[in-house]
Amino acid sequence: MRRISLRICALLAMTLMAVLSVQAQDTTITSVDPAILQWNEARIPKEYKIGSVSITGIKHLDTSIVLSIAGLQVGDKFMHPGSDIFSKAIANLWRQKFFSTVQIYVTGIQGDNISIELAVSERPRLGNFKFIGIKKADAEEMQGKIGLTKQTIITENIRRNIREVITKFYQEKGFQNIKIRIEEKPDPAYVNSNSLMIYVDKGKKVKIDGVYFFGNELVDAQKLKKQMKGTKEMTKITLNPTDYVGPYGTSRDRMSFKEYVKDWGFLSLSKTKRVLDPYFRFKLFSSAKFNPTKYEEDKEKLLKYYNSLGYRDAQIVDDTLVTDTASARLYVNVKVN
Repeated sequence: MRRISLRICALLAMTLMAVLSVQAQDTTITSVDPAILQWNEARIPKEYKIGSVSITGIKHLDTSIVLSIAGLQVGDKFMHPGSDIFSKAIANLWRQKFFSTVQIYVTGIQGDNISIELAVSERPRLGNFKFIGIKKADAEEMQGKIGLTKQTIITENIRRNIREVITKFYQEKGFQNIKIRIEEKPDPAYVNSNSLMIYVDKGKKVKIDGVYFFGNELVDAQKLKKQMKGTKEMTKITLNPTDYVGPYGTSRDRMSFKEYVKDWGFLSLSKTKRVLDPYFRFKLFSSAKFNPTKYEEDKEKLLKYYNSLGYRDAQIVDDTLVTDTASARLYVNVKVN
């Protein structure tokens, strides 16, 4: 009998715990303001008036200024559905770039009066910042180019500008495999501010191993290269040159010795350079670094040169840059028509 009573007590205890557990976990909303439901499902326009406005999420800005920017005032009348009063308010706040989130909620309706909540999240301001992985002189020059100023609101545009300026800065110096990581964390030295740690890995300086033309059947490749004064190849000395296979097939810039003799190439300096180029290329004053800006200018010069030869319809169909990361070599491929 005693065993039975103990079992019954145990079952009752387990049942009670299960009931309490269900009650503790049950957070389902069982009632919704019917007026707000009608508001959400409304199809026939009706005039409403803003009865009250509350602002949440503000920590450092003046709420009256936020309300003024939003353009919402107690007493404002509008038609619902059909009015864009709230979408305009959100757009006004976004335009200032003070906030990372902006939302408007209808929290209550009494007759024709509505209560709204303007919920925002302030963007942090810039505290301290530091460039890591580059020389001090480069960091100082970079700071001037980027224009970082403390207590400026941190936006995606600022992050994007940091990446673009650093990338362009090092590309012009011949670096093409640049990696940038921006780490943001709270800065205790300033109120509502974050510090930016800007990690830069510029990689190896890339040099132009070769410039190759595809689709060019009428103009000597050496003469085309001569037009590209800002895109120079590096010095090369080898006894075993190989035919270059690029993204558009095999380049035909190379002249065989048989063709050289047949065409009396020894009487032409450009043809002699062409036959020697795969074996020997001496560039005393050429750094062979790749500069994107100068490369674009050189492509324009190529077209002007074609035009000067009478090829008015000449065009650069496509161009591709191929980088060998291991050797830090760059191959410039230009397809013409």
